[in-house]
Amino acid sequence: MTDQRPIILWSHPRSLSTVFERPFLQLSQEFHVIHEPFTPIFRHVYVTKNFKFLNQIPLPKPSDPITVVHHFSPTLNEILAPHYYNKDKTHNLRVFVKDHASSFLDALEGNPLRSKEILSKFKHTFIIRNPEKSIKSYYKAANSTYKTWDKTGTPNFERYDFFSSKKIWIKESRTLYDLIKDATGEEIAIVDADDLIREPEKILRKYCGMVNVEFKKEMLEWKEERVKIWDLKLSGSDLDYLWHKNAMQSTGFDKETNNYEEMECPQHVYDLIAKNKPHYEYMFQHRIKI
Repeated sequence: MTDQRPIILWSHPRSLSTVFERPFLQLSQEFHVIHEPFTPIFRHVYVTKNFKFLNQIPLPKPSDPITVVHHFSPTLNEILAPHYYNKDKTHNLRVFVKDHASSFLDALEGNPLRSKEILSKFKHTFIIRNPEKSIKSYYKAANSTYKTWDKTGTPNFERYDFFSSKKIWIKESRTLYDLIKDATGEEIAIVDADDLIREPEKILRKYCGMVNVEFKKEMLEWKEERVKIWDLKLSGSDLDYLWHKNAMQSTGFDKETNNYEEMECPQHVYDLIAKNKPHYEYMFQHRIKI
């Protein structure tokens, strides 16, 4: 039997991970795409500052089935449950999930979801992007968010710090990669964003081969549209569009339009780039090569 486990694409902010969902959204008769199912848990804890929430997660009992092992079972169930294209439930869909590695690690610290038994139920993959681009892009998007909040008069209690040294999350991608590799021993596909933009068909073909998906040409092109599952539901004016504008306006893995080499940033941004470069380079050496 061919491997039909749910595919999970683990990412860090501004790594082109959202646009990477588009090839699978194109194949609506083959895939059920889930966008960042773990991130709302992360936001609940860190935006509301309800850190005690993590300590309220009940530990599983030996007799509990996997589907009810912890407080976050609805998220796990959504991923593992059968999904169908048609109402008579005769056409099964494979699941494709995208989320940040940090949301999984931080919000589920010490939870059974990190066990080998659970990790082995998914086909794990990663996407990475050079911090000289991803961190500058993150800084730019965060500043745009702050300006939007000021313009719309968003109250302070509904705001929070998007950009900080704790939210770059490239290190967390490396940590999760090592955790999964050690636990499962499986080959893990890592896509580098620059490679993807430069050679989209070659990279996507190889990625599909590694996750047991038939590559199709329609995975390379799509129409510009606002994708409903990308709605961030954040305070402020249309922030989901602000953060996902490039992905929504894309019609393929378009060439880089931002010249990040010429983009000037405060020194602390360059410090963060230097701090995260080794983690990126570590994963880069394991990337899909063409």
